[in-house]
Amino acid sequence: MKPLNFLFVFGLIYLVSCAQPTSKEDYLNKFSRFVQRVEENHKKYTANDWEWADKKFERYNSEWYINYRDEFTFEDQIKIKGLIIKYHALKNKESIGDLLHDLFKDDVNNIGDKFQQYVDEDLDEDLDKIIDGATEIGDSAVKVLEQVVKELDESF
Repeated sequence: MKPLNFLFVFGLIYLVSCAQPTSKEDYLNKFSRFVQRVEENHKKYTANDWEWADKKFERYNSEWYINYRDEFTFEDQIKIKGLIIKYHALKNKESIGDLLHDLFKDDVNNIGDKFQQYVDEDLDEDLDKIIDGATEIGDSAVKVLEQVVKELDESF
């Protein structure tokens, strides 16, 4: 009976540890723990271990990521990209510069597109507002300075 109980408990633990994340936070925690486990043990990994890790990584990097991608903040995205970089660096001993370039290329292009759209559509109007505000501040500052000088002249 005891070996059967052991197998049942082991099987249950295995299923729970492999289960799909139930929330964005769960995804981030499990992905972090997964990469941490790989980091701690990667030097001892066999081909079978890497095959298992790659399958698990793919689920984090695609299937499970897609489930929560609309909920991730910018900070979450940075953390996820950091985990991806760390995993690839541990597995392939690749150049981290190449990985960073590939991972952030789309984000940089997206930010560039948004900036260009802002320049094309809203920059002129915002510059006019800034100039108007600066003019008002400048006029007020000049008036205050004139008043101070007048008061100084009167007191001497």
